[in-house]
Amino acid sequence: MTPSAPTGERLDDASALYSADLARHRAAYRFAEGYAGSAPLLDLGCGTGYGTAELAAQAPRVVGLDQVAPAPRVRESGAAFVRGDIEALPFASGCFGLVTSFQVIEHLSDPQRYLGEIARVLAPDGVLLISTPNILQSDRENPYHLHEYEPAELEAALTRHFERVEMRGVQAVGPAAQYHEDRLRRIRRITRLDPLGLRRRLPTGLVEWAFARLSILVRLAARSSGTTEAVGDAHYPVGAADSQCIDLLGVCRGPRGGAHG
Repeated sequence: MTPSAPTGERLDDASALYSADLARHRAAYRFAEGYAGSAPLLDLGCGTGYGTAELAAQAPRVVGLDQVAPAPRVRESGAAFVRGDIEALPFASGCFGLVTSFQVIEHLSDPQRYLGEIARVLAPDGVLLISTPNILQSDRENPYHLHEYEPAELEAALTRHFERVEMRGVQAVGPAAQYHEDRLRRIRRITRLDPLGLRRRLPTGLVEWAFARLSILVRLAARSSGTTEAVGDAHYPVGAADSQCIDLLGVCRGPRGGAHG
């Protein structure tokens, strides 16, 4: 999957069609700016690199890692970009003061190696910030998401690797709440055409192709209704991790095991 591929999964800050979704994802990056300091920062699973570039404006040493190359325009941000495996990080133990990994863990059927590697490369006094969709508010149709979490479930997974876990959540308010509700309603209207769930039995490539088209159709409808343009960064505040938040956001300290066990 390349950053420019129209999958409906990777966001690109040049696409007006996904501007509301981008604002949602940027909420975690804005939250992370408050934790950025002089210590090296790793943005794990950075995708196109738009968030990594924003963090590079706040911290002097920022590294973004993903399996694919970042968008060309973010290379001038001052961040360093590395292509690698999130379950086998090419970094020394304890070398990062802050690790951010947003909208990544849901892509893994078993996150233990991934979380273990984060705990290994995080300094003993470092912080991990990790976000993922709240399954209680999810459409549950994304074929790239192998496992989505409820708040308590994510907290339990993180506590296996970190001594202290504080659960927060990204809320959708005002126009963002309307956009989220409208999007879910349109998706459910379409999926009702397949009451037996036969779409889940199709070949993977066909499912991903259909998801991309569904993603575009839903957002075209939202843009034509004027919902998308009304949504901005301020409509995704970070608050409580409850059943109503659209994304879960974990703040983790005290890495267990690895170089620190």
